[in-house]
Amino acid sequence: MTINLLNTDKFKTVSIVLKFKAPLDIETMSRRAILSKLIQKTTAKYADEQAMINHLAYLYGAHLYSHVIKQNNAHVLTVGIDIINDKYLNDEDLLEKAFQLLYEVIYAPNVEDESFREDLLATEKHLFKNKYDAIKENLGQYGFYQLLKTMFEDESMRNPSFGDIQNLELVTGEEVYQAYKSMLMDDEAHLYIVGDVDESRVAKLAKEYLDLPENKIDLKPVNLKDIHTPQTVVEHIETKQARINMGYKLNVKHPEKSYYAFILLNQIFGGDPSSLLFTNVREKLSLAYQIHSQIDARSGMLYVLSGVNQDKRQQAIDTINDEFEKIRQGDFDNELLNTAKRMIINQKKESMDRPKGFVEIEFSNTFGAHVDEGEWIKGIQAITKKDIIDVAHTGALHTVYCLTSEGTE
Repeated sequence: MTINLLNTDKFKTVSIVLKFKAPLDIETMSRRAILSKLIQKTTAKYADEQAMINHLAYLYGAHLYSHVIKQNNAHVLTVGIDIINDKYLNDEDLLEKAFQLLYEVIYAPNVEDESFREDLLATEKHLFKNKYDAIKENLGQYGFYQLLKTMFEDESMRNPSFGDIQNLELVTGEEVYQAYKSMLMDDEAHLYIVGDVDESRVAKLAKEYLDLPENKIDLKPVNLKDIHTPQTVVEHIETKQARINMGYKLNVKHPEKSYYAFILLNQIFGGDPSSLLFTNVREKLSLAYQIHSQIDARSGMLYVLSGVNQDKRQQAIDTINDEFEKIRQGDFDNELLNTAKRMIINQKKESMDRPKGFVEIEFSNTFGAHVDEGEWIKGIQAITKKDIIDVAHTGALHTVYCLTSEGTE
């Protein structure tokens, strides 16, 4: 386990965050998702939710949380606790008590005979089922996941972080326990502490309560479906506006110039209200009610998500492609590039002003070469218009996924 400390007096709180990184695997995603909630809500010592709530209140309203996400080509389970810095309290042991609780969460879960309790398991399954149903009701989210299912060869990339709903419903308490044991023994673990704390004290507490192995996992590259020309899929569904979701693939390598150029390309293309998609597709041509682009910066994936008039669906698709072609041809001015740089750098600085921002940025460095804040900002500032044109020329449209009620009765 690596230990990462940001010793700062910016905050009156101390955040302790533990991240477990594992390869994406459709067989284990649902088990790990359920595990994240089971270990957060009860332990062997605090055997029901009310007991845990009472203990957190005793710790001056500490906030304990756990969740899973897909990040790059990994499945990441996060467990964290936020507490008031005990230098502001008469209780000088609050930091140690927080580590003690994390020990309970990580090493002493609420299990019986190497199985998580079926009643608690059933509750979490029900909550995840509700979450899945909510995605289906939210056509923006649903359309995006349908796009991913159409684009990716790997089944683990085609589902939410909690996995496939059919797999989730079949998960047993024994399987969750095996996922728990595997997490402790096999995952790559990273510990982050953010706050005004004594470094030697933190190191001692981490070794005493969270002495996890130093593993380094191998992650497989993400594979897109191999196609010769862009594919278009139309799903007929009851909706007032058509939902157009488009996926592009670009050749990007972190932390080289293409990586920084890709971040700025996205900002110029559809990252904010000054972008080409917003000003031209939405404002000037009135083709979209809402539109933006987003990226997975390290993998080179670029997505456009939009809601458009039913009868202007094809025009919107063509116009979005035209706006991407403008970037390839350099048909954007330097002022737009400079604005994008300012906004991206400001967002980076703002994120470092929050404990969570520091943790997420530092953790992202575990996926490749370490780049500190100063190096990252210099990388963004150094990008030229030609750099953005060059990375745009590596890109191609892969998939268009459209939800529409046209053709339905």
